[in-house]
Amino acid sequence: MKLLLTFGLLVTALTPILAQPEYARNSLTLMAVDFNGKHSNTLMAQFPSLQPPEKFYNNPLQKPVISMAGVQRPVNAELPEFLQYMPSDFIIKMLEEQKVAQQILATWFNRQADGSFNVEVLKQRGLYNANDNDFLAATASKRGETVLMDMGLKLVNQSYVLVYDYFDIMTMDEYYDSKNIDAKSRTSNGYKVKAKSYLFRLDFSEAVAADFFKNYWVGKGDKDLKIKMNAFDQATFKWIPIANQRVEAEVTQYNPDQLAGLKKQKSKEELVQHLLFDVMEKVTPQMESTNEAFRVKAMVSKTKPISAKIGKKEGLSFDQRYFIYENQQRKDGTLFKKRVAVVKSMKVADNRQVTTGQSEASEFYKIFGGKVDNMGMFMEQKNDAGLNLFLGYTLDGMAGYTGRMEYFISKMMGGMVPAGKSGKGLTSLLVYVEGAYDNKKYPDLKEKPFEFTRVSLGIGKDVYLMSAVFFEPYLGYGIEFTNWTVEDEKLNFETSYAEMGLRLGIHLAPSFQLMGSYKYNIIFKTQVKNESTGVTESYDYDEFFKDRIEPGISAGIRFMF
Repeated sequence: MKLLLTFGLLVTALTPILAQPEYARNSLTLMAVDFNGKHSNTLMAQFPSLQPPEKFYNNPLQKPVISMAGVQRPVNAELPEFLQYMPSDFIIKMLEEQKVAQQILATWFNRQADGSFNVEVLKQRGLYNANDNDFLAATASKRGETVLMDMGLKLVNQSYVLVYDYFDIMTMDEYYDSKNIDAKSRTSNGYKVKAKSYLFRLDFSEAVAADFFKNYWVGKGDKDLKIKMNAFDQATFKWIPIANQRVEAEVTQYNPDQLAGLKKQKSKEELVQHLLFDVMEKVTPQMESTNEAFRVKAMVSKTKPISAKIGKKEGLSFDQRYFIYENQQRKDGTLFKKRVAVVKSMKVADNRQVTTGQSEASEFYKIFGGKVDNMGMFMEQKNDAGLNLFLGYTLDGMAGYTGRMEYFISKMMGGMVPAGKSGKGLTSLLVYVEGAYDNKKYPDLKEKPFEFTRVSLGIGKDVYLMSAVFFEPYLGYGIEFTNWTVEDEKLNFETSYAEMGLRLGIHLAPSFQLMGSYKYNIIFKTQVKNESTGVTESYDYDEFFKDRIEPGISAGIRFMF
């Protein structure tokens, strides 16, 4: 009775804390089903070493790989392969047979060899999960730090299991065979794999928790320990299907006889470990996009710069995107969250310790939206792929229809920023590949128009002047091609050049901008090859194509993904 009363008081005490838009750390248990496919034994041998991302508590299983040898993978013949998923009931039955819920709860409640439970893990995780707001609220209460320890109980209801099913596993040699690739083109070794994953949550709601404490909880030396131990081991707990994910991955290395190949090759085990990790890295963003509980949330603690008390403990990475919201009320009294701004991280705090109420804050810079305050606004994780696509037209100079793909390499540069320092100079740093096509007549030379194709690659950086307005200085190297047929001779022109310029962008939405740019080209050299004679000679590009080396202006739209 005393235990049930304590549980009731605990839920009451935590209600105002749970109402805040704060992030509570989830736990994740990794499992794999092995249908004994080709090379599955190679992957399954390394699977037990796979760990969940750092933002999750780990509730490991004694036996994380479940053999399904002799069992047919459930399929729906009416659906194509990419829509095929095993039924939830099939996986839930497996979870029940493997007593996965019991193993997870045994971790949370620190089950001892004699079958008794205690709350040591619950206390530790409750303290570690707590943020500064929780700490201040707790110190203002009569129970003090005990409230933070008790907060671990709510985390039990955020216990997830991620079940992997790997299939179509093949070596690169097998892939080359399937595509009939000749021996000369077989440059790499490694593995390719497809995987489907299934996310489930253990139901440990208030009612389930009350039943657990009443019927299964035993302390050390309790007289009914054996009875409740047996009842717990035989119990059936509810699993809630959350989401399914499908990804493909490959991990390869150049063969040692290739120019880029390393003489000391990675072992098969190292390649497989990297492959398993790569699959997880692709699955995690999908889980976060479909499950709000996985998305980190935090109150805005400061505005100059915009700051929040989250960091490495919550899996925050450098130049990661967050939306800032404000709760508002409709006329009928219902609450809704309104997006105020979009920000990216520029300083990631290392908060991987129990809070004392004075945690260091991470800092962010705004890329879109209105005024941000710390009077109730909060931010929420909104992952982006770091990819941009620009479509437009270039006037003058190397004119033509233009497309550009960009990737924010800044997302990989967090390790270059010293602890506790802002990395603003490395934010929004990108690499790009640009291509263009132009069709133009030169009456003095020929009635038939010239077709120009160019491609360039380079580096740039988005610098935000104010909300939603940025400029991007950039520098790159490119090649332009065209040809000319005269008197039955075909001449191919190839011009290399450096490009430098400045782009100006205006956000119309978080992932959509209008962009214009000014570009200046420096011609390095031009070569013309006579296809009939095979002779290649230097050529003065501006002799006939003087307009191509002039500065150019482009305009278009950019989509961010």
